[in-house]
Amino acid sequence: MLTEAVPAALGAALYPPGLLFVAFLLANPQPRKRALVFLAGAVIATLGFGFALVFVLRGTGVERGPHHRTVPPWIDFGVGILLLASAVYVWFRPPKGPKVATQRRELGLIGLLAIGLVMYTPAPLYLAALHSIAKADDSVLVTILSVVLVAAIYMLIIEIPVVAHAVRPEATIRVVTAVNAWIGRHGRTIVVLAAGAFGVYLVVHAAVQLVAGPPPA
Repeated sequence: MLTEAVPAALGAALYPPGLLFVAFLLANPQPRKRALVFLAGAVIATLGFGFALVFVLRGTGVERGPHHRTVPPWIDFGVGILLLASAVYVWFRPPKGPKVATQRRELGLIGLLAIGLVMYTPAPLYLAALHSIAKADDSVLVTILSVVLVAAIYMLIIEIPVVAHAVRPEATIRVVTAVNAWIGRHGRTIVVLAAGAFGVYLVVHAAVQLVAGPPPA
């Protein structure tokens, strides 16, 4: 199911607040240490919730045979509705102005870790990616690796600047600023299209399964 999970994770990766916060950290004292602590909080939230959700959904699977399991269609339908609702919300939400970051410099490492945890509470598209992994009839090892992969994709927008800053600090700040401006102009449209398309797919797929009923044993 990575053909479904990866595109959803890429859509979820377009998260301007994450990039903006990392850019702020990298432009201030102790940039790498503070950015890595923030990234650690994001990793804990993303992987922790990812593993929990995927294995809970796998536990709700309906057995069709000794080695095959699937997630009930109503979960597909619910995730699809969540994605469509999030697309509508993002499209009609008033644009946010730039936030003043005057107090962020005073944050300690625990505060940065907490911000990473809060900011990377899973987005709807990341939930959809996890849902796709849960539907797959894969081994535990493959499932774990799949969660790690989509989590890494989900956090690309903060992972890449932190790594790049270790190699070319000044160039990284310039690029991050330009990319953040581009996402500010186009990110909403991309997220709406990705969430809407994936939501429609899940709702239609679930509706067909619900109408057709369970397959014969």
